[in-house]
Amino acid sequence: MVSEGLRKKRRKRKTGKICGEVVRILLVSVLMTGLLTFVRQKKELAVPAEECGMYLSEKKEIADHPAADENGNVPGLTQNQGTETVTSDKKETVSKEVCEACRKIYEKNPKLCVLVNKEVELDPSFDSHLRSICRGRLEVSDWMYQDLTDMLHAAGEAGYDYWIASAYRSRARQQELVDEDVAALMRQGKNRREALEETLKETMPAGHSEHETGLALDILCSGNADMDASQAEEPANRWLLSHCSEYGFILRYPRDKVSVTGIAWEPWHFRYVGKEAAKYMAEQGLTLEEFCGAAARG
Repeated sequence: MVSEGLRKKRRKRKTGKICGEVVRILLVSVLMTGLLTFVRQKKELAVPAEECGMYLSEKKEIADHPAADENGNVPGLTQNQGTETVTSDKKETVSKEVCEACRKIYEKNPKLCVLVNKEVELDPSFDSHLRSICRGRLEVSDWMYQDLTDMLHAAGEAGYDYWIASAYRSRARQQELVDEDVAALMRQGKNRREALEETLKETMPAGHSEHETGLALDILCSGNADMDASQAEEPANRWLLSHCSEYGFILRYPRDKVSVTGIAWEPWHFRYVGKEAAKYMAEQGLTLEEFCGAAARG
């Protein structure tokens, strides 16, 4: 017979093993959750190379970000896709003269002014004419390369430098971002439909991201790696807002045009449309949606 004392020891030993296994499972779960969160948050940050025309001073070529690892990633970088859909019935009206001017500018180079948003999908056959920047870590359209170089060089001479967080993003990569977000929300208890609806409030569907054109850039100010409203407080960002149209760029999602673009304000997201279009859009206070709409009516 097994004594009562021995039975108690066995029960205690068995209980201890079960508790130990539960603790091990919990630890593994916590570690895996943390790892998945880190992988999801780690975006494609790359430090622009000197070939982009970025300089710390007139005599010194830009160096890598001091916190970047050998792959150009900056630990602790926080990014927010920032694409929040806003529904509104508000319609901006423009004169016939403006419509005609927009039409003439648009027809000169429609590819540079291609409209991509949640309602308008980019034609899969669109050729962005990509070329590498940032020592091969990023790609942009060759159509904007020289103007981008000139703009960043001018900013460097004015005492400002930046980090290009993202540029061209393939349709497949955009789908991966959507899938990752959906999976993360489903692990939190949402069903697939709910998870997809929640995801698309902040992440563009594949085929509807401007980054696929190779004409969009997320530009962060040196010393501030947060992709949020704090970028607008940086003097370097204000310089871009004041001068970007001189080089063919526009702030794609302005603060006061959320009802028009359907996208939350993104002070870091710049879009190349060409010098003539950018200058006219800045003068008239037009978004790309308004410009293309006016061109269609012109």
